[in-house]
Amino acid sequence: MYTGWLRKFKVDRLLEPQERYEALPRNCSERSNEHHCVIRLNSTYMDVVDRRYRLRGMVATTVGTLVCTMMALFGIWLLAMWVPNARPDGQIDGWLVAIILTLFIGQFPVMWRYTFGRDFFTYKYYPIRFNRRTRMVHAYTDAGPSGVISVPWDHAYFHLGHGEGETFLRDIRCHVMDGEMVRKTFAVGHYFDDPATIREIWEFIRRYMDEGPEQVFDVPASAQLHLSVADTWKNCYLTVIISLGERLLPYRAVLMPLLVPLAACRWLVLKSSKAPQWPAYVVAESSVDVADPHQLPEPAYVGQFHEFTASDGCARLER
Repeated sequence: MYTGWLRKFKVDRLLEPQERYEALPRNCSERSNEHHCVIRLNSTYMDVVDRRYRLRGMVATTVGTLVCTMMALFGIWLLAMWVPNARPDGQIDGWLVAIILTLFIGQFPVMWRYTFGRDFFTYKYYPIRFNRRTRMVHAYTDAGPSGVISVPWDHAYFHLGHGEGETFLRDIRCHVMDGEMVRKTFAVGHYFDDPATIREIWEFIRRYMDEGPEQVFDVPASAQLHLSVADTWKNCYLTVIISLGERLLPYRAVLMPLLVPLAACRWLVLKSSKAPQWPAYVVAESSVDVADPHQLPEPAYVGQFHEFTASDGCARLER
């Protein structure tokens, strides 16, 4: 689930046999569906979120925040109840001080390094831009504008990626190659547990780059975007509700005590983060015609142009 985010992609290595076998085809004829991964689309470029977006402020960060809060409250309780009556002579035992300092201070550097620091005060989302005019792919990274990965579309190596901890999860993985060596890696779009879903997202991207925006939708009448990256409470709440899936959705009222902390933590994470800013060279090559007939409106909230249900592809968030 956290591959490429809490668990970094392995680079500076040879291409693995499975990655060769599962290379995504450049002449596909399967169904096309963006499965709520695309946030901008026009005749010049298309922006797609990366696989970590659905996880921002969700289970790992929420649980970590609750645990740290409970430990801190326990430390305050120790200060209030134990310390004044620690010993008759008014002295405080060293072991008690060590416990309190650990509860107050020791937990935060650890949690910041492994979870909080990769979620709070970062970027609201990490887009991948597919530019049809320049035939370039640009991927935003933790390093910001100076760390954008740029690779020609025809030289990028796309394959079906597998989760490391949860091996049943699949995503679109892109390698920047140096001969036979993998130098950089990034994921494109959401992860799912169904390879067919991933291939439909890939077909949507392939059609856009090779055939044009007018060819990406199997049903022209469905030419709408559904994912919003606005950092609003409504979006955070909808994301959490959608993550329940079909089986748990009818019980959302009962589960609300668990869902509200998730939505609140996601909202705090996104509010603490800044919007990505593309470097000047990416902006310069991304101009959009004023009368572009293929520029789709961006929804103000998730599913604005579509009645979201748990049966949608995005309902498999947070497996």
